[in-house]
Amino acid sequence: MARSTVLIVTPEQTRSMEVDTRLLAWLRPLLLGLAGATVLLTAGLGALGWHYLDARTANQQALQARRQEIDTLRQEMAALKNATSSEINAKLATLEKSEKMIGDLQAYLQARGVNVKPVSAEPPKGRPNPAAGGPVSAASSARPIMAYTGSFVRDAGNLLEALQSVPLGLPHDGAISSRFGNRPNPFTGKGVEFHGGLDFKGRIGQPIQATASGKVSFAGTQRGYGQVVTVDHAYGYSTVYAHLSRIHVKPGQRIAAGDVVGLLGSTGRSTGPHLHYEVQLRGERIDPERFLALNTSAS
Repeated sequence: MARSTVLIVTPEQTRSMEVDTRLLAWLRPLLLGLAGATVLLTAGLGALGWHYLDARTANQQALQARRQEIDTLRQEMAALKNATSSEINAKLATLEKSEKMIGDLQAYLQARGVNVKPVSAEPPKGRPNPAAGGPVSAASSARPIMAYTGSFVRDAGNLLEALQSVPLGLPHDGAISSRFGNRPNPFTGKGVEFHGGLDFKGRIGQPIQATASGKVSFAGTQRGYGQVVTVDHAYGYSTVYAHLSRIHVKPGQRIAAGDVVGLLGSTGRSTGPHLHYEVQLRGERIDPERFLALNTSAS
């Protein structure tokens, strides 16, 4: 066995020790391997630490980006909340206006009496009518006039304004004594003649009201009508109030629905006190009963 002597020198003494050289030869690569492993471990730890620092920086950047996204979302939510509140307030304001308009419409229609269908006071066929009259017209051979289904509401942006300009409701609250269309001669109850309006029975001196706002186009005396007032309205409408005992308006005068145009009478071709009422559309007489009530039709 190969041996070597190793001197160990200390301040106190000097010693010698024999060492097996083969053991040293075996320890040398072990020590070198251990040193290499230590270097590799140190390098690995350094790389791991660098990767950790890099990942931490990336995480911090991602976290900052998420915070910015959250702040942006919060701002957008706040803006959306404010916008939604504004839209709700605008809709509530519109609803209030609509409710007011509906209230005004209901009040106007109630004042016009359009929900009240007048009673009939027409005499049996073949008998004279004590409350009828008007110009003599030949009997009409035309087919019965159907209910008017005009589009005056669609043509107006303001429903109330449109309704105020269209003849609606009652000019007088008396019973209907003669309807629109062919009828017997009111003086004899015989034969057939055409009646271009409605006759309302009443007492002399009762007020007659305009059924729509407009402008008086005629106020005076006409053959057959006696004392008569004609009012022109919007959308081509006009109304006629005949057999008056007194006229309260003048040509060119602007009037509103419900204004008194005159007093009921029996002037002109008349069998007794009554109002002859006509509705005309662009000069053509149409059945006024179609405009008296919104929830009923003429029978």
